[in-house]
Amino acid sequence: MGDRRRQAGSQEGVEPRTPRVVELFAGAGGAALGLARAGWRHLACVERDPAATATLRAAGLPGIEADVRDVDWSPWAGQVDLMWASPPCQPGSVAGKRRGAFDDRDGWPWTFAAVDAVRPIWFLAENVLGWTRHEEGCRRKGARPSCVGCYWLHGVVPEVRARFPFAGWWTLDAADYGTPQRRRRIILWAGPLPLDDAPPPPTHADPADADAMARGLLPWRTIADAIGDTLHRGTCDRRACYPCDGTHGRACTEPWRIDRPSPTLTTTEEKGTRAHASGYSFNGGPDRASDAAFLVAGIRRIGWDEGLALQGFPDDWPLQGTVHDRYLQVGNAVPPQLAAAVGRAVMVAHRVLLGLRASGLDVEAVADAARRNAVAIPTTRAA
Repeated sequence: MGDRRRQAGSQEGVEPRTPRVVELFAGAGGAALGLARAGWRHLACVERDPAATATLRAAGLPGIEADVRDVDWSPWAGQVDLMWASPPCQPGSVAGKRRGAFDDRDGWPWTFAAVDAVRPIWFLAENVLGWTRHEEGCRRKGARPSCVGCYWLHGVVPEVRARFPFAGWWTLDAADYGTPQRRRRIILWAGPLPLDDAPPPPTHADPADADAMARGLLPWRTIADAIGDTLHRGTCDRRACYPCDGTHGRACTEPWRIDRPSPTLTTTEEKGTRAHASGYSFNGGPDRASDAAFLVAGIRRIGWDEGLALQGFPDDWPLQGTVHDRYLQVGNAVPPQLAAAVGRAVMVAHRVLLGLRASGLDVEAVADAARRNAVAIPTTRAA
């Protein structure tokens, strides 16, 4: 990296056995908050956006304003228990052009360079489901360069498996872990011991699922739970609303949606719903939080503070920057509840690893035996 490299910090004051994490593409701190709840201690949260970095620092996190490609990782080499990364989603998102490896924003190579420099024990990466979806007509028989799904299977995943003894991925929905929003994501995991193929067990479920309710799961958290005190017609004196008289598509016609989790929150919430035209049918939606606000109460757009609540953040999370900056941070955030769930699963495995080492056992031999016998550390254990 030459002159572009920066020294990103130090380990001073970190207890030797504290599980330590370095985070890439840290955003507004949703993943950091969740990982902290799971028992991980941050050495650094690297984020190039100044406003998001200011938010991290205001929240008491070690925010480092830098491009991931410009960081000198040498102070932490061999000292990190977990690396978390949330690379830019645009190259793989179904909402974009899906150029994958041909997109200048493809952050996977930058992430692997950081892994090589830091050599963490465990690795977690969060991203959109679009990375796993193949182009129409792709037969999945080989590494088709233009197909994002092929890039994932034949590019991203093999790069991870080349660096860690075990790797895999989970598909999760943040609503199943207590976030008042349907937000499906993939979590790519890797480390020295095998984890269960099943994702961390949900804590919440659709209340219509009688079996889940009988098993003691909590009902999904809803829009009403998160922002019911603001998402109503009484707020139209201070923001744009459409009349509920049938002249603006389906405005106000589906108030029942307030008792469901929100659709996925995006960075475009600042622009508001696309459903204001008369007769608008969403063409397969609604697929954004502001669409739900339109259907519930004819509201043009949710506020950034409402978005923060729908992402599962505390009300007092200190977002910094302009209104535009805050909408971007909220739309890009990782729900803390989702990060906490996967963070706890890896924490269980990390404690098993520490126990093996403390017992003087050969960890590689144990890992080989686990591989031969298809044994994995269950994600259902409490951390």
